Amino acid sequence: MKLALLMNNNSYAGREYLKALRENNIYPDVISIGAYPPVSEGEEARCGGLWNPPAEEEVTEGMKVYQFSTLKDQALLDFLDKEKYDFAIQGGTGILKNPVISRFKNGILNFHPGDLPSYRGASAPEWQLVEKKPVVCTCHLIDEGIDTGPIIEKETLPVSKESYHAFRASVYPNTARFVARVIKQINGAGGLYVTPQVQDESQASYRKYIGDEKIAWIKENFKELV
Repeated sequence: MKLALLMNNNSYAGREYLKALRENNIYPDVISIGAYPPVSEGEEARCGGLWNPPAEEEVTEGMKVYQFSTLKDQALLDFLDKEKYDFAIQGGTGILKNPVISRFKNGILNFHPGDLPSYRGASAPEWQLVEKKPVVCTCHLIDEGIDTGPIIEKETLPVSKESYHAFRASVYPNTARFVARVIKQINGAGGLYVTPQVQDESQASYRKYIGDEKIAWIKENFKELV
């Protein structure tokens, strides 16, 4: 099974996924896009400095790493044509389109921290928290829509209940363990171990960024929400 992980250079999610995969003796090729600083000011603020994934060079040690400028880079497309990967994991990139998606024989897996199709889009963990729902992560195949591809499996994440920042910092480390479990099952089965289920559009709901005012309210009322 030939596996790649697609990530923006220094993506916190990608680094977390690679850590979990390494811990399970899974070593994908890493396709790193662009050039970004190792510290994300946005993630540091959102998680209160509590999310500290290992450095990219640490988690990619012993793995093949390929660097490309953008997802539209013709060199990337030519590379994918040559390598003929079975699967990829979306580890934090821009929106993927068919020129990239179609070059993976069995597709690209996304791990969205929302219960699809009810929590498509942004701030899915926060919306589930506010609506007093479990924080569910959905593994699905990527298509050209936003969080619309066929569903493989879901898992309720055991997120932190200590504070909002601890809650947010726990989302992707727990998602990473789900990633490793799914990939182990795919490796064991030699492919997808379930038939992907088309999403029920009658249940679909797109969520926008929840907003700074609502985030402040969540922080103040966190203990009442968990």
